[in-house]
Amino acid sequence: MDLVPSIALVAGAYLVGSIPSSYLVGRLAGGIDIRERGSKNVGASNLTAQAGAWWAAPVVLFDILVKGALPVFIASDKVLGLGLGVEVAAGIAGITSHNWSVFSSFHGGRGMATALGSTGALNFPLLIVYGSIAALGVLFTPWKDSAVWWMIAVILMPVWAALLNLPVEIVWYAIAFAVVIAAKRMTSNSLRDGDGKFTARLLWNRLVFDRDIADRAAWLAQTQEEH
Repeated sequence: MDLVPSIALVAGAYLVGSIPSSYLVGRLAGGIDIRERGSKNVGASNLTAQAGAWWAAPVVLFDILVKGALPVFIASDKVLGLGLGVEVAAGIAGITSHNWSVFSSFHGGRGMATALGSTGALNFPLLIVYGSIAALGVLFTPWKDSAVWWMIAVILMPVWAALLNLPVEIVWYAIAFAVVIAAKRMTSNSLRDGDGKFTARLLWNRLVFDRDIADRAAWLAQTQEEH
């Protein structure tokens, strides 16, 4: 492994991942500051809610292809050949920086689109299994809350990586990805629980449901009333 190119690539992946594309497009779409509206997250989901799917579509593509897949591709044997460990590091750097952007006061989105890109570039079969868990759960079970199923898919990714006998670097990628997504969920949103303090219930709701309360309809109504 070439140390200098490897460090430069991971640092570049972090900087590219930090580009607040949803915020920039929101500003373009009528001067909307998505940091102050809806969930207040600087991500494609909040941009969709505030500006519409047409504005969010190019952001999602940018997050998947440029933030997620491109750094992994450049590190791979197809370009620089820096090794699987560097590919993994670049992928995690892109997700982490998207979630906590250095260009947006360490605010950001959930990293799910970026993760789709990096996971697909690292190991496409793992991406299929990961996405299928969420899709099948929403489509074929009574529990239609996609946020819950995506978290289940995130938690199960390291298990599937091990069951598919993937390289240990991919298993560690899956573990790091789960930690990053869990940390983002639990530190997002505003403190709306009781007296405004962190509680076990609040953190559980954020981790599992990706919101401060379990009731999705009530949560959406509350955010709409506030904005």
